[in-house]
Amino acid sequence: MKKFLVTLIVLVFAAWLVSLHPRVGLAVYDAVGVIEAKLYGFEKSFVRINEMEMAVYERNTLNTSEAVILLHGYTGSKELWLRFANQLDEHYHVIIPDLAGHGETGYFSGWSYRASAQAERIAQLMETLGLERATIIGNSMGGMIAANFAIMYPLKTNKIIVFNPAGVTPPEPSETERLFAQGDSPFEIDNADEFAEFYELTMAQPPFIPEFVLRGMALRYSERKTEYAHIATDFRFHDLLDNRLELIRAPTLVIWGDQDRILSPSAAPIWQRGIRQSELHIFKGIGHMPMVEVPQQAAQRVTEFLEN
Repeated sequence: MKKFLVTLIVLVFAAWLVSLHPRVGLAVYDAVGVIEAKLYGFEKSFVRINEMEMAVYERNTLNTSEAVILLHGYTGSKELWLRFANQLDEHYHVIIPDLAGHGETGYFSGWSYRASAQAERIAQLMETLGLERATIIGNSMGGMIAANFAIMYPLKTNKIIVFNPAGVTPPEPSETERLFAQGDSPFEIDNADEFAEFYELTMAQPPFIPEFVLRGMALRYSERKTEYAHIATDFRFHDLLDNRLELIRAPTLVIWGDQDRILSPSAAPIWQRGIRQSELHIFKGIGHMPMVEVPQQAAQRVTEFLEN
């Protein structure tokens, strides 16, 4: 960890000396992700699955019997899971893909971004990696994909764990859900000020990120605005779970932050009641991404569920 901190300080200082241009911040953000992955023992590869090459982080590839697949949310990437994944026991075979339309897997206008299509790609990824079964863990959109995967591929599913999942209509809409209902998406960013407002919505206890790095992240969002709009249209209006949760037979852990401003925590009890074998854990004072905000505590709760 000390090595990582020293490297991060050097990168930040060098970027400050050279420039405060958003692209420098973006380069630093990407470099930190690469460094963290290496420090935590993850190797990156590009796995061919039919229509695309999926960017994937993997650790402990020799263990094919205890595989855990981590799925990020809408506009996220595989890097968001790294600190959480580092807290999981090293005997697990951990796979973290960039989903289609995101990260290094890239976007193509002809692809489907529905949860069912993304779930099918995860099944293809498992087949390519030689995995018969896996536990699927997903955040937000990734949680919706995990739930659809469990319905579509029950024999491939050990357990599922969903962090603040999308796909169910809450009795009390969140701030962001009300914006969506008005036709306004805070995910579609034009400038750094809009990104700052959006970033405040995502987490109640965000990790520290320098301001010039945040401006770099804003640049990436603005460049991908049209792509993100297409992805949202696909996954928000298809493969919803309101009347299908009872089809999930896999043991399920539902985790939610009670300060989530993206997806309403009022949906959490619906998930628990709807899935026969389910547990619910609420993190107090935490927002939309518990695995980023409190990675150690989140991994501990997940580990308890995996080992029972």
